[in-house]
Amino acid sequence: MDYYTQPSSSTPTRTTARSNLGGASQPNLVNNTKSKSAVWKHFGYKADESGKATDHDRPVCKKCYKEIATKSSSTTNLAKHLRDRHPKLHDEMKQTQADAEKQLTSTTKPFQPTLPALFDQQRKYGPKSPETLKLNRLVAEYICMDQVPIYSVEKPGFQQLVTHLNPRYSIPSRNFFMYSEIPALYKSIKDVILNQFVGKPFYSCTTDLWTSRASESFMAVTIQSITDSWEMTSWCLGCVGIHSDHTGENIREAFEEVIQDTWKLDLNLMAGLTTDNASNNKKAFEQDFLWIPCFGHNLDLAVSKSLEVDKVSSTLSRLRKTVSAFSRSPKMVRLLKNKQKELQLVEHSLIHDEPTRWGSSFEMVDRFLEQQQAVCAVLAENRKKWHLMPKDTDITTLETVQEVLGPLSSFTDALSGEKHTTLSSVLPLCWKIFSVLTVEDDDSHLKRQMKELIAKDLKTRYQDGRLQLLLNIATFLDPRFKLNFTTLKDEVKEHLCDSLRSISNIQNVASPSETRPAKKSKTDLKGLLSDIQGEKKKHPDAPHEVEITSADRDRPEYKLKNELTLYQTMPEVQAEHDPLTWRKANHTTFPHLALLAKKYLCIAASSCASERIFSTSGLICSPRRARLTEEHIDMLVFTAKNIHMAKQIQEKVTH
Repeated sequence: MDYYTQPSSSTPTRTTARSNLGGASQPNLVNNTKSKSAVWKHFGYKADESGKATDHDRPVCKKCYKEIATKSSSTTNLAKHLRDRHPKLHDEMKQTQADAEKQLTSTTKPFQPTLPALFDQQRKYGPKSPETLKLNRLVAEYICMDQVPIYSVEKPGFQQLVTHLNPRYSIPSRNFFMYSEIPALYKSIKDVILNQFVGKPFYSCTTDLWTSRASESFMAVTIQSITDSWEMTSWCLGCVGIHSDHTGENIREAFEEVIQDTWKLDLNLMAGLTTDNASNNKKAFEQDFLWIPCFGHNLDLAVSKSLEVDKVSSTLSRLRKTVSAFSRSPKMVRLLKNKQKELQLVEHSLIHDEPTRWGSSFEMVDRFLEQQQAVCAVLAENRKKWHLMPKDTDITTLETVQEVLGPLSSFTDALSGEKHTTLSSVLPLCWKIFSVLTVEDDDSHLKRQMKELIAKDLKTRYQDGRLQLLLNIATFLDPRFKLNFTTLKDEVKEHLCDSLRSISNIQNVASPSETRPAKKSKTDLKGLLSDIQGEKKKHPDAPHEVEITSADRDRPEYKLKNELTLYQTMPEVQAEHDPLTWRKANHTTFPHLALLAKKYLCIAASSCASERIFSTSGLICSPRRARLTEEHIDMLVFTAKNIHMAKQIQEKVTH
């Protein structure tokens, strides 16, 4: 039957159509929800008992219930059916479509720009326009933050990227960024740092020396302080060139030039200076400054004594040859991975140590013992490699090294942070180290010898009376350790009174402005100290009561005496808590102790802050940038290290 011919005598009537669909009752129809055409308002699909369409190729007219054959989603036959059988419905549908198109045209009418506007869209930004100045600063920040060469702005790939991102921006030359934009960025960051020291707060410094690829010497200087909101801040003051021998006198003069001449800071406000144990550093700063030896360097020197034992050093030397054989041969690396899969071991590569880091030696030993079975299996299958097979005595020695150095492996990194208090944690960590190094009855001769060497060397490095007093002061001012780890309480109180008297002319005791406490964060150091605190409280020599002597009652600083009395009666806080957050919450109760805490708790226990600068310097002074001047190196390193924090401070001020 042809559905599109004119009706004839043989064409079924409406009643006949209904009977073909199953009697005179109205069929169950569902709408087509996938098409937005107005014609589907008058058609539907036959549905089953569950209400789902049964035949998408033969929609049914809702007026006459006639099935219309269609192809896919075509509506041509449907519109023709309405035109032939239901003209009124067809006219209504056409009007609905016309109204919809008219409304769509009115809402999406394209904007017709004027001719001057079209020219403006193609015109380049002016060199002094706000858009150009903003983009110039962003490019300079990109160079400093990502530590890329300045000549990157002249590379075709970078220029192509900029052109596609913003065709109206003409990127300046490398000389513009080197001699104009980056110096301006450097000055803006320097102003931000100087504003942090307007109120003459106490500060501490770290410094270290470094030699570049071009054999030029540089001194890195960092500064740490506690803000009014009781947050620890750390800034890089520069990486300046040194053009003289590294004698103590020359090093001190270079340091004073950075602090006094470049930054105009008062040396009387410097609470302490942390460096490594190099003899020239000690000679330069021990006499005229409150010098603190780096805890990490002290521990490194002490552990190195144990690694110099003949039996240990010879075993490590043979292990290095074994590790080198695997690291230099792709075939042996491939064989090692196959053995690791066969033995179901973790597929870790062997580690070669660095001579200047005892931690890397421990990692080398620890990784070899982890992969010992796979390594020995590979060596056993190659007769030419049998000489690299460790002996049983070597394995025993390596296991002893692992047992002795394992508990000490986390202590160096624990005190390398810059955003939290570290000097007050030295005495608790030393107590833990000496506890770990206690000789046991069942210790082997080698294990006993290594423990004794480490403990003896480390104790000698903290025997200085002035250093011991400083460590006790910082520990006493830390509310986590004031009772259990302070051994020189009387000397600490006396020194605090003298210190308060000496700084009374520098700045008055004032309560900081009220701000919301900073969010606490649990670090590895805090977790480690929490365990140490619990062990110490269980120790038999832990004090239960702290008496206030008559000498304390006779002190002229009556207010400080009252604060000390109340402070000592308060319980210690948990080791995972931030001592600066506690100080912030209690600074109105202890205003004098708060001032002293800002002075002594900002001192760094490690010189890692300065050493990190050299990592940045190494990236900047790459082989392709060996012609950078000392001034430009200092500027780029300074900006790279400080730009993140400076931008955060500027955003806070803006908002």
